[in-house]
Amino acid sequence: MLLVALGDVRRRLLHDVGRTLADALGLASASGPSLERPQYAFNEARRQYHASAILRRLAALRAGAAGAPVLGIADVDLFVPDAPWVLGDADRAAGAAVVSVARLADGDLQRRDLRARVEAVHEAGHLLGLDHCPEPGCAMHLSTEPGEVDRKAPALCRACRAALGP
Repeated sequence: MLLVALGDVRRRLLHDVGRTLADALGLASASGPSLERPQYAFNEARRQYHASAILRRLAALRAGAAGAPVLGIADVDLFVPDAPWVLGDADRAAGAAVVSVARLADGDLQRRDLRARVEAVHEAGHLLGLDHCPEPGCAMHLSTEPGEVDRKAPALCRACRAALGP
């Protein structure tokens, strides 16, 4: 998996996300290029960034990564048209996912980074074909609020691990 920083995202967070993806999903990762804040995705009316536009740009990076999936970590507030905001988004067919730290921050950098790692496992899990999980402690459980992420671990439950296969 290629990890890409979008905007002002610390390299240490990318490193920690990579370790978490290896532990939780068995995915090897490499740091990709650090990109500027994605102004091309900014929606003036919403004052947010369109997740799908970011996913299209991230998917274009797959060619230089030998087709590996791409996960972007962004410092901007994301939206999709049918929701007021999202913590992340993934497009399995495109092999790209994005997680935003914008709404995960609450003044506690360690909590924000743990939340980002949990949501990175969630979005990477979608890239691997996993759906949302009913188990509240599983990373694949749907979170619509940052506080809900705190109830999840940066790991998969037994059923989701089994769904990935050996």
